[in-house]
Amino acid sequence: MEIGKVIRTYRKKKELTQEEMASRLGVTTPAVNKWEKGVSQPDIGLLAPIARLLDISLDELLSFHEELSDEEINAIIKELDAKLETETYAAVFQWAENILHEYPNCNQLIWQVALVLDVGRMRRKAENTEQYAEPINRYYQMVLEDENPQVQKNAADSLFGFYVRKGEYDKAETYLQYFSEDDPIRKLKQAEIYRHKGMEADACKLYEQLLFSGYQILNQVLSVFYLFSMEKKDYVRAKAYLDKQSEMARTFEMGRYNEVSGYLDFAVSQKNVGETIQIIKEIMSSVETIEDYAKSFLFEHMGFRQVEQSFYDKIKRNLLDCFKNDESLAYMKGCEEWARILEGED
Repeated sequence: MEIGKVIRTYRKKKELTQEEMASRLGVTTPAVNKWEKGVSQPDIGLLAPIARLLDISLDELLSFHEELSDEEINAIIKELDAKLETETYAAVFQWAENILHEYPNCNQLIWQVALVLDVGRMRRKAENTEQYAEPINRYYQMVLEDENPQVQKNAADSLFGFYVRKGEYDKAETYLQYFSEDDPIRKLKQAEIYRHKGMEADACKLYEQLLFSGYQILNQVLSVFYLFSMEKKDYVRAKAYLDKQSEMARTFEMGRYNEVSGYLDFAVSQKNVGETIQIIKEIMSSVETIEDYAKSFLFEHMGFRQVEQSFYDKIKRNLLDCFKNDESLAYMKGCEEWARILEGED
């Protein structure tokens, strides 16, 4: 890791501005700015004064310790967990800080150590651990500047929780910008903010949106598993996936149409005339339930539009047209009941 990034990291930790650092070292502010951007490096004669000013060793300044592997990070976290079980919090915190001084550029380690210390701090209130809240917060802030979006997101997640616990909900909300607009976790956190602020209707609407989109995603996944099973001619498993889809549609109050429509493909694959007739009858008679979810208490804050009867009539006509032109239903020819269905008589 470049020396400029080390300087920037520890300057911020010491809460020094570039101007203050430049003044103490007898250099210009643009010089410090160039160091941190990697445009230039400090003269060799300045290395010791910089290290003393930032309260780090020359090894740390020159970044002799680079990034750690996942296995190395896990080993440190495991040791940290063990120490929290047997030693005072103050002693463990000091040990952890010494480790982080050795690896000032490993943001993944910094975040994980800060997180474990934060959780440990909340469990050890009797040891007056509140004094460690701000130092831990500064570690989160350091990690927030990482170039990796996932590492940034981890830090933002921790900072969000940090300020929610303090009751500073507006501050917590600012960290949602590190989550994409479509991220369900962002919606969960936004709903949590609304709930804490007493905005129950707004919170419920977001929770319901998550519930609705969650159903759609799960339904699509089960559909893919069904297709995989059909390709392998594993009809027992394929039927089991359809049953799960049907149960889920019933649980989420999606309407009878969504409970039964998936079975049609299975009946057609088996060329089962009787079962095909039964399922198509259920499908046609339950078209008006396609949007029953709009009437469910599960989604009462989402404000679905009202659907006219003409919408359902059109779906029925389209379904009949599809049945008439679907070559995979050729095995139904000669069935009188099927002919009546196609003519709209049944």
